[in-house]
Amino acid sequence: MAKELSMDQAFIKKLTDLLEINLENEHFGVQQLAEKVGLSRSQLHRKLKAITGKSSSSFIRHFRLMKAREMLADNVATVSEIAYRVGFSSPTYFNTCFRIYYGYSPGKVKYRNKDADPETSINEIEVEGNKPPVAKTYDKVEDRPFKKRFVLVPVLVSLLVLLVAYIFYLRFDNANTTADSLTISADKSIAVLPFKNYSGDPEMDPFCEGMTDEVISRLTKIKSFTKVSSRTSILPYKESGKSMPEIASELGVTHILEGSFQKSGDKIKVNLQLIDGSSDNHFWADEYTGDWNSDDIFKIQAEVAENVARNMDVQISDSEQEGIQKIPTNNHQAYTNYVLAQSQKYKFSRISIQNAIPLFNKAIALDSSYVDPYIGLADTYIMGGLVWGVFKEQEAWRNAKGLLQIARGLDPSNEQIEAELNAGYFYFDWNFELVESYYQKRLENFVYDRTPAIDADFPNKTGRYEEVISTMDKNIALDPSVGVFYTFKGQALMLQGKKDEAVDLLKNSDPLYSDDWFYLRESTKLHYYLENYKPFEDQLKRLMANFSDRPPLLFWLNAVHDHMNGDYEGALSNVRELQKSYENESSGSPACFSALYYCTLQEYEKAFMWLQRSYDRHEVELTWFREEPLLIPLKNDPRYKVL
Repeated sequence: MAKELSMDQAFIKKLTDLLEINLENEHFGVQQLAEKVGLSRSQLHRKLKAITGKSSSSFIRHFRLMKAREMLADNVATVSEIAYRVGFSSPTYFNTCFRIYYGYSPGKVKYRNKDADPETSINEIEVEGNKPPVAKTYDKVEDRPFKKRFVLVPVLVSLLVLLVAYIFYLRFDNANTTADSLTISADKSIAVLPFKNYSGDPEMDPFCEGMTDEVISRLTKIKSFTKVSSRTSILPYKESGKSMPEIASELGVTHILEGSFQKSGDKIKVNLQLIDGSSDNHFWADEYTGDWNSDDIFKIQAEVAENVARNMDVQISDSEQEGIQKIPTNNHQAYTNYVLAQSQKYKFSRISIQNAIPLFNKAIALDSSYVDPYIGLADTYIMGGLVWGVFKEQEAWRNAKGLLQIARGLDPSNEQIEAELNAGYFYFDWNFELVESYYQKRLENFVYDRTPAIDADFPNKTGRYEEVISTMDKNIALDPSVGVFYTFKGQALMLQGKKDEAVDLLKNSDPLYSDDWFYLRESTKLHYYLENYKPFEDQLKRLMANFSDRPPLLFWLNAVHDHMNGDYEGALSNVRELQKSYENESSGSPACFSALYYCTLQEYEKAFMWLQRSYDRHEVELTWFREEPLLIPLKNDPRYKVL
């Protein structure tokens, strides 16, 4: 009589039978397997961990790779055909997983022992994200050739002599490298590259961007990471063609997460690889599947963040775990509209800003408790009211402030909401006393911020240049790829009278951010103040060539440029455009820029007239009033002191 299976054995057999039946179904993943056995995803995960030590996704991948290895050993089809037969949608991804798991490529199976037990795969521990035992470290080799039966003894002796000499050298070299190695191993930093769209449909691009953003957002919630590169930092690498070590070096991270997003019918699939930045070794890969019209996409985002942290040996607190797993909305259409709105907003143009608004509003209408669209829409109004001239300034701020107050009621601990509100209090309300209190809290507890309005612009405009330089140096150390960090530091150096240092800083950073609107805007203005006129002209040309929008700032820059070059008619034409913007009640501070233009002509009566208009209109650029270099000749005038 056959021995009866234990409960655990019967459970595993049931799972493998289901996987066998659905082997070719690439959409059959953790969620589908859990449903078939009547468990939730988390219940299945815990039970498999207890029985096999594997996660659910690893158990499925192990089974598929084991079946693939059997087929490869029997030579039943090509590698690509077998990849599809065992449920992989991409032969390339199959090859990567197989290589990581077994330590050699699928094409070399014929050189291996056909009867080798897949459970003892040399790279299984590595795929699971654990460090291999010391006794097995010699096995961590990819694509090593099959062992030869006979090796000449003299060759072995020679190799042994060389090995001893190398070890002797390393002992001496070790003293110089130990400290650096410890520093590197302690660094838990990561960049999430833009997910690739494998759906074959360009309309899915915003959802790839959304998946990238959400994974970054969840990783950022984990304080044990020393650095998570921002969205703006990773965008230049979407189609850069650079190697992983190059990208890791430029972004200043130790690890890179590379992924793809695919939608087929009502199913979604996310494939990921975690890569060691310096060596380009792929030491963890995973595949996630789910239903499009469900909250599976949020569960996948959370699971990705948790697995990345676990594989990088990064600790997650209970509160962080709760934040990572939080589902922002149960309304899939609300999420869809939010993702499309964010995609439009990040194009940073007048048209895209206007396109984003109805999409954000639709997301809010579909789910009024969904916090993210409130913040996204408020940010859109603030951007459009500060620089672009899309909305009237105070109208933009009223809309943004109302949205942020609703969002704060829904999520009182959200730091982004407080940052956005205080930026508004500063620029639109001129409430320096209120913002000062918030700034001091930020100063005591440093927070990385890629849009440092409070950390840099506020202290620059209130005369605290050393604080700006110190904060920007910290931000640059964490993420050297954000251009505005350098312009804020350059402004502080200029206001300190350190002109040469500011010029050198811009000289090094200008070539790196020639396609960055915010950097170009600030660096062009800064070059002009530094009387660095050739770079000023070059940056202005880039602004005009690369961006079609013409906010008031650009009319001012072009007016001073034309006047410097003797094109007085051109200068006058740009000044007329500024004043037309003022008459139309445009944002973007046209009255203030008109005043600055007349200061350069030393027509101070006209300058005062436009300054008064700027004050009456409450223009945001007037926050520069105390520190603005072009206003220095006016500072002894009683009218200046009154203002």
